[in-house]
Amino acid sequence: MNKILCLSLILGSSLVSKGQDTLLLFHPTAYNIQVVQSLEDGGLLMLEGYHILGVYHPGEVYDNSEAEAYLQTMPAAPFSLRAIQADLGPDSLFGSNQASAQFRQLFEGSQGALFMGGPDIPPVVYGEPVHLLTSVTDQFRHYVELSYLFHLLGGSQDQAWIPYLEERQDYLVSGICLGMQSMNVATGGTLVQDIPTELYGLWSAEEVLALPADQMHRNYNDLLNQGCEGPTSYHFHHVLLEKKDFLTRGMGYKNRKAPLVLSSHHQAIETLGKGWQVAARSMDERIIEAISHKKYPHVFGVQFHPEKPGLFDPSIQHPQSCHSTINFQEAIKNTDSFTFHQAYWKKLGIILQARRVR
Repeated sequence: MNKILCLSLILGSSLVSKGQDTLLLFHPTAYNIQVVQSLEDGGLLMLEGYHILGVYHPGEVYDNSEAEAYLQTMPAAPFSLRAIQADLGPDSLFGSNQASAQFRQLFEGSQGALFMGGPDIPPVVYGEPVHLLTSVTDQFRHYVELSYLFHLLGGSQDQAWIPYLEERQDYLVSGICLGMQSMNVATGGTLVQDIPTELYGLWSAEEVLALPADQMHRNYNDLLNQGCEGPTSYHFHHVLLEKKDFLTRGMGYKNRKAPLVLSSHHQAIETLGKGWQVAARSMDERIIEAISHKKYPHVFGVQFHPEKPGLFDPSIQHPQSCHSTINFQEAIKNTDSFTFHQAYWKKLGIILQARRVR
């Protein structure tokens, strides 16, 4: 990134630096900031002219002083942080609330928003009891992300709500893994809280590991206490792409191909929220792997992880079990699956460059 923006913790009215556009990054951990940096530095995501504004709630479990300290080591990087100061809870997310004025300011001062992977969403926000294998660890992160997404997209929770995107239908909203699930829940959808137990009737890691690879949505070797360095939870499987949707349209990818994607999740979309259509499914068609909005052309999410640094860095080795390692890039290099991951970020960059206010 070559535009200069001194680090600032933004709590006031200004969102952008003169001559720059703004992209929102929710849950701006040091790791997530590094991921965005590496995608741009590697020429995968075109962010020229953009200021990345990290948005978070002060009640989040993550200590944002770590992100602040990281940014202080790069005073020339176009990143800053903003806290959403609001009392949010399950009953106040899907409608006007204490954060609404701040959300309005964020929307008016940005060209898009990215939502990253993370932990389980509290089932109370989509009206279900808590499954024994659901682990809610960071409720305020979910509250701020779900509420902003509802403000953007609306949902079945309040049919009278006018989504912000009615004013700017080309605004970008992209979600990865949890980010896609949040997009669905924010609009009134629900989740399968545990794929192996609810969809396959399996209750042990050994049973899941015995499944065909395309029915596994994470590597469960990390749950087996084998006295070795913890294996990665990430796992490759194929997905089925829908015709003429965002993963095929404009990405140079044909729907007849079933790319390998990098996956690590135990939850999935159950019922779709308002406004969505399915863009990809698992090979057995039981898991929704991608969604796109029927009305807003630049709003879409994927259940898999096209952002993992190991996909683009051949030096990163991950333990796969006690006796093997895996390099994500090596596993798919020189294949259509590798170019598929590249094409995802190229598509986002093209959208963002077209959105720039010059």
